[in-house]
Amino acid sequence: MTKYIIRRLISLLPTLLGVTLLVFMFIHLIPGDPAVVMLGEHASAENVKRIRQQLGLDKPLLLNFEAPAQALRGEIGIGEGVKGLFDSQYLGFLGRLLRGDLGRSVHEKTPIADLLKLKFPATIELSLLSMAFAIAVGIPAGIVSATRRNSIFDGLSMVGSLIGVSMPIFWLGLMLIYFFGVKLGWFPTYGRLPVDLSLERVTGLYTVDSILAGDVRALGLALKHLVMPSVALGTIPMAIIARMTRSAMLEVLQEDYIRTAYAKGLSERTVIIRHALKNAFLPVITIIGLQIGGLLAGAIMTETVFSWPGVGKWVYDAILARDYPVVQVAVLVITLLIALVNLLVDISYAFLNPKIRFE
Repeated sequence: MTKYIIRRLISLLPTLLGVTLLVFMFIHLIPGDPAVVMLGEHASAENVKRIRQQLGLDKPLLLNFEAPAQALRGEIGIGEGVKGLFDSQYLGFLGRLLRGDLGRSVHEKTPIADLLKLKFPATIELSLLSMAFAIAVGIPAGIVSATRRNSIFDGLSMVGSLIGVSMPIFWLGLMLIYFFGVKLGWFPTYGRLPVDLSLERVTGLYTVDSILAGDVRALGLALKHLVMPSVALGTIPMAIIARMTRSAMLEVLQEDYIRTAYAKGLSERTVIIRHALKNAFLPVITIIGLQIGGLLAGAIMTETVFSWPGVGKWVYDAILARDYPVVQVAVLVITLLIALVNLLVDISYAFLNPKIRFE
């Protein structure tokens, strides 16, 4: 098991390298100049040039082929030419990453590491509650649909799952805001806490911090702020989990050991929970792990609609501001998180099914 984990972590390095390259190239294909965005459209050419030099945007993207050419023409030494070949924006970004320096935000002029500490807990809290909602609703719905196949509940559940998969997150978020926030006034429509409420930041997870502080009012308000964004973000994973649970359960319920369990006189609850669900859980665990990536991708739209101060809205604002370093680091962190979640899912197989062993 240890060797398997080490191999997976090592194989993760080329993936992360490829992601940094792809994101770096695609983000530079977006029209617009960060220097112009910072200074405004009416900035002078001299000021724009000065800012581009300060940010290193005047350097080549991947490799500086001008330096070796200058060395061949005798304008600079061979050593300077070789060294200058690697003086580029991308390699400079990689070098800073290897030194543990995530860089600075072009737009906010703040170290990205500090901004990540502020934004990341908000997205984690939203994603965890969204996944809890998806699992709490999706798995029971799938189980009941499988055990009551072709019933009215089964039909309604599958139609609801189809609608849930097809419904755009931003549209669902707007509808929730309109009905439950504006019309009924049940839930707040933006942010994590009321602006007049202060909470000591320990973990960055407001529900956890309010529990640690013993502040029941803050806990209730934090949960109220989480309800609508979590439902909007968790609807698609919920629908997918429900359909996968139903499919896996239907396959398992046809097995001989299920009929044997019923023949022994075991109750339906015992057969479903102990025997059927346990053996049908592997594909469900797989789909749950895959949906983590979907949650983080959907968080960009959800956090933008609900003004949730997490990584998703941070990335959205950074794209509009042409803040290249922020986008690159955020995507890299999300990729790493998804890869680690998939690794944990693979490891969980060995605990759910003793027959599975990693050589």
